[in-house]
Amino acid sequence: MKRTSTPSNWLAPAIAGLALAFATSSGLAVPDRDLGTFDTGTSGTGWLWGIGWGNSTMEWDGSQDNTGNSGGSLHVSGSFDRATSDTPLMLYGIISGNPWYHPPADPAYDLGVYKSLDFDIKWDAAPANMALADFNSPPGGGVTGLEIKACPDGASSGPTLATTNIPAAAASGWTHISIPINPAQSGLDAVYGIWMNKWLPVTNPPASFGFWIDNVVLKGGDVLPPPTVSLGNKPVPGLAFIAASSGQYDRQEIRTVGSNYAWYGASGPVSYSVDVAKIGENAPAPTGFTLFMHFVPGIPNPNDGGSDYGEPNVVMWTIANSADGSAWSQLRYKTNAPASNGHLFDTGSLVGGPYNPTPAGTWTITFSQDTNIVITAPTGGTVTNVLPPEVVDIFKNYSTNMQINVGCVPGDPSRFGQMAVVTRVKFTGTPGEPNVDSDFLAQPRDTNVWGIVAVSPVGVQQIPTNAAYWVNWTLPANSFSLETKAALGPGFWTSPAITGYEQGGVHHGLLLSSDLPGTNSGYFRLTKRVATQLQVLLPGETNAPNTTTGKIGTPSPQTTGITFDLTINACDANWNIASTSDTVAFTSDDGSAWLPINTALVKGTVTIVGNTYFGSPGPWTITATDVTTNAVSAGTSTPITIP
Repeated sequence: MKRTSTPSNWLAPAIAGLALAFATSSGLAVPDRDLGTFDTGTSGTGWLWGIGWGNSTMEWDGSQDNTGNSGGSLHVSGSFDRATSDTPLMLYGIISGNPWYHPPADPAYDLGVYKSLDFDIKWDAAPANMALADFNSPPGGGVTGLEIKACPDGASSGPTLATTNIPAAAASGWTHISIPINPAQSGLDAVYGIWMNKWLPVTNPPASFGFWIDNVVLKGGDVLPPPTVSLGNKPVPGLAFIAASSGQYDRQEIRTVGSNYAWYGASGPVSYSVDVAKIGENAPAPTGFTLFMHFVPGIPNPNDGGSDYGEPNVVMWTIANSADGSAWSQLRYKTNAPASNGHLFDTGSLVGGPYNPTPAGTWTITFSQDTNIVITAPTGGTVTNVLPPEVVDIFKNYSTNMQINVGCVPGDPSRFGQMAVVTRVKFTGTPGEPNVDSDFLAQPRDTNVWGIVAVSPVGVQQIPTNAAYWVNWTLPANSFSLETKAALGPGFWTSPAITGYEQGGVHHGLLLSSDLPGTNSGYFRLTKRVATQLQVLLPGETNAPNTTTGKIGTPSPQTTGITFDLTINACDANWNIASTSDTVAFTSDDGSAWLPINTALVKGTVTIVGNTYFGSPGPWTITATDVTTNAVSAGTSTPITIP
């Protein structure tokens, strides 16, 4: 299935999108997928019962069944006892195919084409001294109910599908649960396991529970419509902090590597400034998006970016956008309050303002004589105040240890996907570390000065000055690839390697000027590639789509009996890598060669490290054969002469 665009003039004064010509979905139904009925002591072909961590057991129980055929079910039980274990129980892989700690044995599946995950559950009161209500809402904290997670290949965790309580009716009999699947959720295209997690704090006296699970099914439906592609706004160059995760209080930020940026004890004024290019979106988009600078005395937890909540002491300076396009600044503080930020917004509110007609420009906060504060807006407006004594005393005690965080927080789900872009961060007059002058337009982020502490791996991105457009496509777009072409007609489509992020059911890809297919216009499409042939690459060779052989480079010399790496790609007719999890087998015309065992591809490719060698001199080849389907032709390596 493909999408193709009409040409678009890059020089047009505004491009809201591209008119698209596309094929419609055929409307074929996706069948249900049975993950586990537990009717014969097994949980479904190729599927595991699961693994219990902590004080837990999981076993087949032939005495309990909800299908009426006297089959069986999976019984799960666990206990929490501080006297014997300080490890909370985590029930991993109750239903799982190829979990991360097992070799591939079942092809990956795309959760995005299913409507829901359904299963039956029954509470076991016999061994339990924990009430069902306490299991659902633990008095001491922990996961509410059961957390259902989709785990991609190679991961011990993944996106959360839902957190669901066990219905009260389950205490008196079998009850059905249906978890809707959002096809626009990211991370569902290469799922190897569906895991049910449970975390409870250990208790004394011991707390125990038990339940049965049966008839685990992915419910199918109609094929989802294919994605559509469009050009978005021109990117704003600089260091972008993007609300690219799913938590309204998730911080995406950078933090100083050095820890001696405090103002206390300086002989003169100490200024911290940030050049803002953008904060959030203009109305009617939800405004109030926040850029912050945190001043954190001491050495913050290196794994926690939420200093304003987790650390006991912080001074927080924020800049946020308003509905009329203006921006306003605020200074707050808290003292001796770890894991709390309530009084940042009441007793800790210190300075209101200043106002600026736009967020853009240089914002500066200056400390002098240890206690005096001046905040200056880009147009010159100022607000002054004095730090309270309790704040001054804390920063005095940490006068040689203070780190600074700069980043964003959405504050509300309506602002997911918005971003703040800064072009420069500058510190002057600090008595400890050297002054900082980070120009994010002229140079990449200096990793010796700034580290990243972000919830999302794409939450902090440097947008270069040659960024041309955001190219957007709707989700799900599992296994689809973006292709471009200068003009329709003979010739190949090319695939630009672009970065981006997913949010709100849309993928946002960053197109550089070098990615544009033509000088003044071009065509874009999303295509779902189908594997038709295998490719075997020796060390020294690289995949090269749209070429005769599909590869470039010359094989590196090899020696008899010395292992080397081997790369296998599943490709379409033009040698583009096509996503598949098929298993490949290996043969060679060298009868004494040492070859890998049958290996599954991951999204159409696999590199087998150090497990191949030729056993005798001669010109030899290696052939890879798809043993999952005969629709994919075998691939043979370039002949290589072994001395």
